[in-house]
Amino acid sequence: MLSVQKGDLDAFESIVRHYQAPVINFVGRYFSDRARSEDVAQEAFFRVYKARKRYEPTAKFRTWLFTIVSRLCLNEIRNHQRRSRFFTTSSSSATDSDSGRDLLGQVPDEHMETPLETVERQELEETLQDCIDALPHNQRAAILMLRGEETSYQDIADVLEVTVPAVKSLVNRARETIRQALGSYRAGKDSSSTAVLE
Repeated sequence: MLSVQKGDLDAFESIVRHYQAPVINFVGRYFSDRARSEDVAQEAFFRVYKARKRYEPTAKFRTWLFTIVSRLCLNEIRNHQRRSRFFTTSSSSATDSDSGRDLLGQVPDEHMETPLETVERQELEETLQDCIDALPHNQRAAILMLRGEETSYQDIADVLEVTVPAVKSLVNRARETIRQALGSYRAGKDSSSTAVLE
């Protein structure tokens, strides 16, 4: 990044090549739309280049980068919520089938599924993704970075500008919310199965 500050475009391209996949994967866990995720990732790298003169190597570059990415995701969510106040749509966001498995490993393996198992897995993935989407921004960012990118608690704390104990608290609250949502989902499935049998 210090080379980028001096105008070395090859150094910037090297940064993009190295971090592009992790950034897109992280953003993709916020937004199921691949094109939207790529747009946000592209904007993140544009902002990195734009802010090159202000960069100071006081923290890890990765932490600085993911702070930018996390804030862009939050801004995109807020913009979407504002747009939703003016435009109503009947389409619910599709879910990335990998995001649920990556986060908690709650979704069964797709191989050798029966049609019923496929439907149940997709319902579980949708429930899990809906729950993650509804988490407060800091909780969602913390659990996505921890589970998806295998980021340390200290790095997450640096990105979110909180303490490590605060990160652990965010992660615990997010996990508890997800557990409750999955518990309610399974209880509803059990009761509906019982009703069918009766």
